[in-house]
Amino acid sequence: MIAKISGAYAGLSRRGVFIDVAGVTYEVYLTSFTREHLQSKNAGDSISLHTVYYIESSMAGGYLTPVLIGFKDELEKEFFQLFTSVNSVGVKTALVAINMPVATIARAIEGSDVDTLKNLKGIGERTARKIIASLHGKVAGFSLVPDEVEGAQSRRAAPEAAAGTEDEAVQVLLQLGYNMAEAKKMIKETVSGNRHFQTAEEILEEIYKNRFNFLQKR
Repeated sequence: MIAKISGAYAGLSRRGVFIDVAGVTYEVYLTSFTREHLQSKNAGDSISLHTVYYIESSMAGGYLTPVLIGFKDELEKEFFQLFTSVNSVGVKTALVAINMPVATIARAIEGSDVDTLKNLKGIGERTARKIIASLHGKVAGFSLVPDEVEGAQSRRAAPEAAAGTEDEAVQVLLQLGYNMAEAKKMIKETVSGNRHFQTAEEILEEIYKNRFNFLQKR
């Protein structure tokens, strides 16, 4: 099993990226979002991707092709595996459909936001509802990770500690489906580590990290 690949960026392919590893060039399939994220890379840049190994069959079923699918971190990898567990959402569908950050998709699932899921390429209303029915309650941890752009904006807007950051974090957790007791407990456990959090975003990100580490140890 190939869990990770590291090498030199050798350009984008139609379905992913080429990576040169000691003179051998590998094609690694990517989701639409991750592929777009790598467009700013230059030839020769170091690149490292977490991977899953997949056997792709031809339309006629005449041959099988081993394929590597790459992700920028374990978070995206784990979410992809959950996403493809939904009936009628296979690997090929997911690679094209995931065209926005994992956190955005997870929030849509937890919020039963059919309209946002329909913005995923190739996902219609019927499939969107299947995704919600299958994954609701299972992806809350992924939705706690702030999108990169939103995170940058929040940091610029709040250079100093803002009042009520814990209350703000509680409200976000309530929107994600946690009850008041669960939300307050998670926040209390997080801030009790004597770390100074300046924003609610930082608290939520720390909660996610703790939850993700717990899931990895199961």
